[in-house]
Amino acid sequence: DRNFGPEFSPKPTIFLPSTAEINLQKAGTYLCLLENFFPDVIKVHWKEKNSNTILESQQGTTMKTNDTYMKFSWLTLNANSMNKEHKCVVRHENNVNGVDQEILFPSMKKGMCT
Repeated sequence: DRNFGPEFSPKPTIFLPSTAEINLQKAGTYLCLLENFFPDVIKVHWKEKNSNTILESQQGTTMKTNDTYMKFSWLTLNANSMNKEHKCVVRHENNVNGVDQEILFPSMKKGMCT
């Protein structure tokens, strides 16, 4: 029974916006997929890299996959914010030493052809 089994920290996968989205919409969406965590209680928010201000973001429902859980969260940025680095901050009770997990997303302007 998993109720007494081990706990697992979220495993993040990051998805960056496509060049087409940036060029056509003048906006970009960062997506963070969190997988294989247990238990299901998790908090996710987004910030600019050097700021403590929590940004408005969207989240999918926490879903069960086999014996663990997964969740999506995404942040859409306008052209003014795309040249800054951002981070997805994940709070889960199994994080090492109770420290929030921070997943850094690169600036969308770096490495892009204009």
